[in-house]
Amino acid sequence: MRRQSAARRAAALAAPLALALTATLTACGGEQGTTGSAAPTDGVLRVGLLNDIGQPPDPDVYYSGNGLALTTNMYEGLVRYEPGLDTATIGPALATDWQVSEDNTTYTFTLREGVTFHDGTPFTAEAVEASFDRRTAVGAGPAYMVAGVDSVETPDETTVVIRLAEPNSAFLDYLASPYGPRMISPTALAENAGDDHAQTYLSTHSAGTGPYQLSAARVGERYEMTAYDGYWGGEPTFTTIELPVYTDTSAMQLALNNGDLSTIIGAVPSASQADYIEDDALQAYSLPSFQVGVLYMNPNRPFMATPEARRAMFSAVDWGSVIDQVVAHKAELATGSYSRGALPDGVEERAITHDPAPLADYVAGLSGAEKTVVIGHSASSADDAQIANIIAAQLQGLGLDATITSYQTSQVFGEFAANPAEAPDLYVSSGTWPDSSNPYMYGHVFWDQDGGLNHLQCFSDETTELLAEALVSGDPATYGAAAEANEAAACTPAWAYVNDFVVAQPWLGGVEEAHSIAEPYTLDFHALTVDSGDASDSGDASDSGDASDSAEDE
Repeated sequence: MRRQSAARRAAALAAPLALALTATLTACGGEQGTTGSAAPTDGVLRVGLLNDIGQPPDPDVYYSGNGLALTTNMYEGLVRYEPGLDTATIGPALATDWQVSEDNTTYTFTLREGVTFHDGTPFTAEAVEASFDRRTAVGAGPAYMVAGVDSVETPDETTVVIRLAEPNSAFLDYLASPYGPRMISPTALAENAGDDHAQTYLSTHSAGTGPYQLSAARVGERYEMTAYDGYWGGEPTFTTIELPVYTDTSAMQLALNNGDLSTIIGAVPSASQADYIEDDALQAYSLPSFQVGVLYMNPNRPFMATPEARRAMFSAVDWGSVIDQVVAHKAELATGSYSRGALPDGVEERAITHDPAPLADYVAGLSGAEKTVVIGHSASSADDAQIANIIAAQLQGLGLDATITSYQTSQVFGEFAANPAEAPDLYVSSGTWPDSSNPYMYGHVFWDQDGGLNHLQCFSDETTELLAEALVSGDPATYGAAAEANEAAACTPAWAYVNDFVVAQPWLGGVEEAHSIAEPYTLDFHALTVDSGDASDSGDASDSGDASDSAEDE
């Protein structure tokens, strides 16, 4: 089942697994000059996107970050992670019931009745088969989740039996993942197949069962969704979702503060979060997420070539200080190797201790250029740049010549794994995430050699063997043993559990209930409401818009 490496690396994943208790905070303005807005009367919700989504909003292609706001609201799978909870709980979506065989090879689903796709095609068992076949045919990053499917049987219109070629205890998590198989209209796929399995069509149209359908797609400018009248879940409060694209956070924050945006999800720099918390013009939330902060260490560079050196490096960084100085409002020290909640309490725990002595001893035995360390970070993350500077200062205090280099996402996901000897010695990320909360889906993407997030190619054969063994049975103890093996190898250790930070106008209701721990950078827009009792009198969001609002669908 370990088949996703190159495709995941090629995906433009800008960030992000963590579970934490939900904290709702009153928010912001003050120094930001916030005026806020009144609740809209036109049914329009305006959500800022930081940078373009990077890939078409095709659920079999999209494998990145902020575009989840589109794909998760236009398409649905058989199951999903229940929103509004601080634990990873799989619940019904287009399937209302399911059974799993004892050997984890046969999954039987009872389908929801009365569901139609955006083109009016009824949702039936045949649509499930067509959707699975299409994901395999497209063969993009998320295709690994159906690679182990041996057959999709359709005994009747409301029953689907999925048989796997080998046991997979994580398969339900594959299906619940925001990148998991989504149902697509078989009529739309057939009528618009072209020579690319309808990829061209789905870059500017939607063909799902979700509450919203794509009505505009102007790459680099704006996206828009409108409510699907035939949605099985009822009518939404907001009939139009406008998603203007911003190229910098300051412009996006100014639009929010002035009332031109309804909300920013996940893209607020940590340096601005305190301001949003301290005032009352807006609402701020720190919500459960699967995100983690990790430190990549490069075994293909001389400085980090041994597990002993990597362990010394990780313990030499004062991670508590890093969190306090940069991400205090959305993160806390990690207490395990996986994301929080991935394993039952007590199965796998790890205390992060600050001890610079082993690294100081290591550095004492080096000379000249051997003491040079390159620390990398994402060019698009102000948080990561600040963290890299803090780490550099700490390492310089131990006698190292620490330099900092920023990297574009295409370099991280394309060039690092292909030529890790030319990548940095260290690469820091304060918010990245696997595909779901399942420990296999975490361990595989970060620790296996072919894992999509193993950018610097640090791995151990023992870890990989234990993860593969645990995938068959789902045994927590085996996953714990895999974590211990990875700790010994000191490959990509997690240093923080990170929440989603959301800022919204005071009239926007249901934010916590609309947020899923598995889906950073998005909300279930269908679940949002207008809380008129908290509305501000300072302006009307329906009267304000982005300059790109006049752009037409291509």
